[in-house]
Amino acid sequence: MIISVSGGKGGTGKSTVSTNLAILLKEFTLVDLDVEAPNDHILLNVNLSEGIPVKLFKPKFNHEYCTGCGKCAEVCNDNAIVLNREGKPILLEDLCAGCTACKLICPERGAIEDDFKVVGHIYENKTPYGFKLITGELLEGEERTYKVLLETKKRALKEGGNLIFDTAAGAGNSIFKALEGSDIVVAVTEPTPFGARDLEKILYTTSYLRLKTVIVINKSGVGDEEEILSLSERYGCPIVGRIPYSEEIIKCYFSKTPIVNTDLPEAKVFYEIKERILEEVKCS
Repeated sequence: MIISVSGGKGGTGKSTVSTNLAILLKEFTLVDLDVEAPNDHILLNVNLSEGIPVKLFKPKFNHEYCTGCGKCAEVCNDNAIVLNREGKPILLEDLCAGCTACKLICPERGAIEDDFKVVGHIYENKTPYGFKLITGELLEGEERTYKVLLETKKRALKEGGNLIFDTAAGAGNSIFKALEGSDIVVAVTEPTPFGARDLEKILYTTSYLRLKTVIVINKSGVGDEEEILSLSERYGCPIVGRIPYSEEIIKCYFSKTPIVNTDLPEAKVFYEIKERILEEVKCS
């Protein structure tokens, strides 16, 4: 089973929901796919181990064999290859997407050799709560989010078993790929105009992907939920839980104490969310 926790807007509480669900569903592996700013390990008080590098192909030009035909520059959609005065290619590394088109089109054997650069890392750690955490992290200054996300998800799927994907904010291509193949998507939102606007983006995306989706309202009570209720009805996505705006929850967040490991009344909400999610999966 794959449960994906998402939400168009940043700061809605995706990671709080993901980590607490993972503690309640101990047979699940938690996968942090928010590769630009992964923080599940922080909430779970886990020190990341030595990472597995995520490598991106980059061409290494051998001018000894290059005839200067310029086909590599012509085929490069990212304009990462320019030609010098002699008509020989030079790589602008920061622009290179690692697509290998230049090597495929090159007519001269040996003119383009394989080279790689590290754009991120994948970390695998045991948590103090008995489940495994897989974390993808993009290197600072790098822009190839999609590559790191894809490799992190691929590694998690290869391991198999039950998975919880904690995705990044937004509704772009990387979120589309992160959600793909999920058995159920948990859309976390908040009762604000911004929360409703971005929730609709996620519901539109999951509707397009034909993915069963449920809604969790975080910080319930701070605003009017009318827009959230309207979206729930329009897209046929039930609300499976309301997490109250609570000073105690905020204290747990800053002390890295999972709410479900406390005797706070708010902890019961997460147990109810877990049960509702499992019921919705069975019904789908």
